[in-house]
Amino acid sequence: MTIWLCVTPERREKTRRIMAALHAGGRGETRIHEGSPPPGEPFVVWGHLWLSERIVPRAIADGTPWWLIDNGYHLPANGEATGYYAITSGGMTPALLADSDRNRLPVPMAPWREPGAGHVLLALPGAGAGQMMGMDMAAWSRTIEKRIRRQTDRPIVIREKGCKRPLCHDLAGAHVLVTHSSKAAIAAVLAGVPVIVEPTSAAAPMGSTKLADIERPKRPDGREAWWASLMAQQFTLAEMRAGAALPMLQG
Repeated sequence: MTIWLCVTPERREKTRRIMAALHAGGRGETRIHEGSPPPGEPFVVWGHLWLSERIVPRAIADGTPWWLIDNGYHLPANGEATGYYAITSGGMTPALLADSDRNRLPVPMAPWREPGAGHVLLALPGAGAGQMMGMDMAAWSRTIEKRIRRQTDRPIVIREKGCKRPLCHDLAGAHVLVTHSSKAAIAAVLAGVPVIVEPTSAAAPMGSTKLADIERPKRPDGREAWWASLMAQQFTLAEMRAGAALPMLQG
C-alpha cells in the first residue's frame, strides 16, 4: 500500500519539508505528491485549511485512511525546521496509547487545583480549526460564553486565539479552563488547572466534556501516562527521517 504524502500548494515550502522527512523514513511505503492524492488512496496532509479542506471531506465520506500533521503538543515546530509535529489518524484526536515511554520528554506537573475561588478561563479556538471536518468554530465561539454563564456566576476571562499575554498569566488563579480543542488545554492540565473541552481535544481524557461539571470539574488520575501517550505521537523532522513516525502510518 502506498501512502501519499501531500504537499499543500498554498504552503509548498513548509509542507514539502515535512513530507520529505516522512518520505525519507518511509522505507518505500510513501510517495510525495503535490496536491490531491488519487481517489481512494491513503494520504497524509498538513493542517486544517487549503488542501485539507479539499481532500479530507472526500476521505471521510468514502472511508479512505488519512493522517493529519499539525503542531506538536509540546515544543511545537509551528511550521519550522525545528520542534515537534503531531500525527493523528483519521481526525484531530490523538489516540490514548498504553505503555508509552514515560522518559520521552517528561515535564513537571503541578498538583490538581481543588475547587475554590477563581475565574473561568475561556480559550477561544482559531476560526479555521477543524474546518476540514465540518466544524464551525465561529458558531461555537458565539455561544460558549452564554452557555458557561448558565452554569456559573464566576468571572470569565476570555483568551482570544493569538493572544500575546503569557498563558501562565491567565491560568494563575483560574478555577477551570474551557475550550474546544485548543492546545491551551494541555498546558492547563500540566499546570493542574481542570479543563472542560470537546471530545476532539487532546486533553479530553484528563478533563470533562460537560459544562455542567464546571463548578466541580473532573481531576482524573493518570496524567503521566496520558502525557507519555501524547509524546509518542509527535516527532521532529529528524525523527521522521529516521523512520520513527512510520509505525503511526502503519497502525
